[in-house]
Amino acid sequence: MVDSRAKGARGEYLVRDMLRDWKGHQFERVPASGALAYLKGDLWVPNEKNIYCIEVKSYKDSPLCDKIFTQVKTNNLMQWWRKLLIQAKGGDQEPLLFYKYNRSKVYVVTDVEPKHTKYLYISWLDAYVALAEEWLENETVKFLAGEH
Repeated sequence: MVDSRAKGARGEYLVRDMLRDWKGHQFERVPASGALAYLKGDLWVPNEKNIYCIEVKSYKDSPLCDKIFTQVKTNNLMQWWRKLLIQAKGGDQEPLLFYKYNRSKVYVVTDVEPKHTKYLYISWLDAYVALAEEWLENETVKFLAGEH
């Protein structure tokens, strides 16, 4: 049996380490996994003004398939993105979703159109999906207020 909490934690550590390697900031998992009223999301840089509310999802199957057209209410990607939009707005942040599924690479979902990275655009979510490593490598992304 798969322990979904352990799988989620592994996904968060994977993305945390990816962000640390890419930017050098000391990203950490959010205490209480976002259950604190004043601190949402899964990853943050403590003691800094974080621009993004970062959510990380690890799942068995890809949420990006043809069912996104017919399972509008039950599709995981749509549910994750809608929930993240609310959390980000509540914390005066921008939404940023990382996800992976079994044996896949990590993907990123953002509401900012990538300029130098291949992406898929989902019009009804007004969101862009790209491979996270390519997005981090090719785009100019600032995670902290005042960052150069």
